Amino acid sequence: MEKRSEQYHGFLVEKGRIWNIDDFDVIMGESDEKIDLTGYFVLPGFIDSHTHMVEMGLDVKRVDLSDTDSFDEALYYLKKKEEEAEEGDWIIGVGFDETVWKKTSYPTKEELASVSEVHPVIIKRICGHLAVANSEALESIGDGWDFVDRETGLLKEEVVWNLEEIIAVSKEERKEAILDAIEIAHSEGITCVHDIVDREDWEAYCELDEEGALDLRVKCYIHFNESDGLHPTEKSDFLSLNGLKLYADGSIGARSAALNEDYEDDPGNKGMLLLDQNDMTEMIKDAEERDFQLMVHAIGDRAMSTVLDAFEEASEKSKELRHRIEHAEMLWEEYIKRIRDIDLVLSTQPNFAYKWSQPSEMNEKRLGKERLQKCDPFWDIQRALIKMTFGSDNMPMSPLYGIHSAINHPVLGQRISTYNALQSYTMNGAYAARDEKKLGSFEEGKFADFVVLSENPLDADDLRDIEVKMTVVGGKIVYDAREE
Repeated sequence: MEKRSEQYHGFLVEKGRIWNIDDFDVIMGESDEKIDLTGYFVLPGFIDSHTHMVEMGLDVKRVDLSDTDSFDEALYYLKKKEEEAEEGDWIIGVGFDETVWKKTSYPTKEELASVSEVHPVIIKRICGHLAVANSEALESIGDGWDFVDRETGLLKEEVVWNLEEIIAVSKEERKEAILDAIEIAHSEGITCVHDIVDREDWEAYCELDEEGALDLRVKCYIHFNESDGLHPTEKSDFLSLNGLKLYADGSIGARSAALNEDYEDDPGNKGMLLLDQNDMTEMIKDAEERDFQLMVHAIGDRAMSTVLDAFEEASEKSKELRHRIEHAEMLWEEYIKRIRDIDLVLSTQPNFAYKWSQPSEMNEKRLGKERLQKCDPFWDIQRALIKMTFGSDNMPMSPLYGIHSAINHPVLGQRISTYNALQSYTMNGAYAARDEKKLGSFEEGKFADFVVLSENPLDADDLRDIEVKMTVVGGKIVYDAREE
């Protein structure tokens, strides 16, 4: 991935690292064991720079509402789950998107009462910033949580991010969820993730690492308010605590991203800033005193402006620590220049653009056609020579879908090449975690983390048709679909 033209036919793996990249006949003279990948294409392992592994692992066993076409269909699946539920069980639906339903308003607690008046019921919106609870679930949510509308059942922001705490998910359940999520990651060709965690998630990861159960490289970013007493830590080759996560605003889907102008479909609403500039300034100083990298969620243009003001005022180690802005969906030209000058990394989600910036889809409805043109401006970012890394935010966890999304951006002027999109899912991901000496490209001495694909993505007509045939982490085959 250093140069587009660099392609080879063989490489040697020894003691978990890559050695002697060369032509096949040279490699064969040095190897004890041959793995024949004739007809396939090998790349450095994908690095997903924005994940929620515990949540994804738990959601596998919840009610998937992501493909429902109507609220009635969602209710049908929730009721089927309720029929199987035992006393004390929660009914949790995940991934609903009301913008594809005929009913475009959010459901209410009264409507969820039709699922159950005994079991707590919560459904989470696909963006992860909004959920709806029935009366029984609201009773379990204490008065200390903000953004809880007890009249409608609507939940926003922090209370949604902390549902696992409210539901009282145990450490063993978290560990099981992590292992389930790792299997999914391997099947997608992912060898490393940058994962957003709370304190209990981090402790679960530490136990799994001590047990030798991790075969995915995990770079953790813990919520700022749960980081007391912690410092950057490299536990092993598979686990490290890299940084702190801050939230400047919400999401466009929940109409809680902080905008300079009103939402097109909700006059009078400009979203919400979750942190003001003074708070961010103090958090930046605190993080840099502890040598923590910052991962700052900012989607709306007002949030972006506030975050940049805070970095310009407070940061003294931005280049050294490689602070990141997550999502960065609404980027105007002036913001891009400031990001470049501060030397920030942008961690973006191309699947957001492909799914929600199509004509007449959610971003156009929420923002209008003019603002839509500068949503997720990948070409503008690349042209400004800003390091841009790609992640999935679990929507869905598929680098090939993400790369397809970037090269088929709904705004023609913001499309980038397949090669540059691949770099954002490999080399740039390593750079974003300050791991470029170990990961992200095929170089002698780097970890033998790679993915085997059914065809060359640089030549493919449609990347969504490419299959992951094998995933290797540290020289160990962790996923193998060649027999299929």
